[in-house]
Amino acid sequence: MQVREAIARMGTYNPPLEGRDPEQHLLMDFNESPLPPPTSVLEAIQGYLSQQRLHLYPSYGNFLENLAEYAQVSPESLILTNGSDQGIELVMRCLLEPGDQVLMARPGFAMFAQVAGTLGAHLCGPEFPPQDFRYPLEQVKASVSPQTRMIVVINPNNPTGTVVPLEQIADLLQNFPNHAIVVDEAYFEFNGLSAVPLLREFPNLILLRTFSKAFALPGLRLGYVIARPDFIEHLYKIRGPYDVNSLSVVAGSAVLEALPEIQGRVQHLMQVAKPALEAFFQEEQVRHFPGGANFLLVQPPDVAAALAYLKDHGILVRPMRPPIEQTFRMNLRMLPDVEHFMEVFRGYLRSVPRKAA
Repeated sequence: MQVREAIARMGTYNPPLEGRDPEQHLLMDFNESPLPPPTSVLEAIQGYLSQQRLHLYPSYGNFLENLAEYAQVSPESLILTNGSDQGIELVMRCLLEPGDQVLMARPGFAMFAQVAGTLGAHLCGPEFPPQDFRYPLEQVKASVSPQTRMIVVINPNNPTGTVVPLEQIADLLQNFPNHAIVVDEAYFEFNGLSAVPLLREFPNLILLRTFSKAFALPGLRLGYVIARPDFIEHLYKIRGPYDVNSLSVVAGSAVLEALPEIQGRVQHLMQVAKPALEAFFQEEQVRHFPGGANFLLVQPPDVAAALAYLKDHGILVRPMRPPIEQTFRMNLRMLPDVEHFMEVFRGYLRSVPRKAA
């Protein structure tokens, strides 16, 4: 069979999933929650399963209304998706034609390039400045061309952790009113900074969110898109009517009812575990970039040796690709796990000659 040329020339996005065993490894590589969902969420899932309704198509009930209250928008401004990955796909399928250009500061989340490629579009953009990874607003604006259809802002950015001020997002919205400005807020819960208030003024704003990070539900694949209702209507034309499964909605509803517990976990990660880790790297003179999410980018003296040492001691972190291949990304865990990481990493530092960062 002859596949489409755009697909044939693409590579495959293959996250390094092999060998990840939570029984054998301390998982600090995929920005996952260090804890399972709250007990009330698990009980809600079990309660739904006990009703023996898996043979019925999903019914979303009042979940959209509850989610709209949480997101501070109207239900008509939301569409549920099968993870935020599907949200990316829906938005890009709705807006991009072959030959279109998507601008995104790099490095960024690989799914944007992957989906653009399937449509025959091209993702490009300036790199984050390596000295501090601040958002390169002026370089992004200067990169807009007649082929540019969409500008993607990941806030906070994955993998650099960069927080993009709302003033800079508003700058893009105002200067490029005929371009879609897509803001990926997958890590919104960790810093509370959202572009949602800008929706009132700018109809070209589209936001993506997920239940996979702070809400600890990556295995159930639940996300959502926030935009003006007229654009959401177009997304409903593309998304299948039952693409979001019943268990995801049951779990998502229960998570929204367990917000105080979720927020307590986030507070521990960001105000206890993260400062401890930052202080450790500063003390050991290891270059790192804390950012605004539940992970850090770390530049050790010898990244290959660090990765091997950590793996040999049962800790998995995420190696990075060019242009930041000299770093690894690690997600936060509860303080005892972070303290264990620090003990192991101190052993690595003592085992290699190095210069001060």
